[in-house]
Amino acid sequence: MAEVASHSWTCPACGRRVPQRADACHCGMSRARAEELAAVSAAERHPPRRAGRVAPGRVFAALPPDVKALVIGGALVMVAGLGWMAFGARRPSSTPAVLGWVDKAPPPVPKPTPIPRPPLKLPWWK
Repeated sequence: MAEVASHSWTCPACGRRVPQRADACHCGMSRARAEELAAVSAAERHPPRRAGRVAPGRVFAALPPDVKALVIGGALVMVAGLGWMAFGARRPSSTPAVLGWVDKAPPPVPKPTPIPRPPLKLPWWK
């Protein structure tokens, strides 16, 4: 992968971006000294860890706090739901058998509604 030519360098003392044409930062750090410090720090650096790789025992510790809260909340809801289903659910006192069940009486027959009559006799000319 080709490196991108940069138009500035970063001062290790103050963190500012300094143009390439300037030999020193505003804080007094020279570009030569900054390059020496960058070379030393690159040699001392450990190889970077691959992204997404976490030690097996540290998976939960690597999650952000909001994800941890969602996982813990979901686990509590699941445990509460399972406990309610196992111990707290009320069962009906008498459950009829599904096959062979007969209702005690047929449903009541609705009363027929009378035909509405107008307040005046129509046609009124007769």
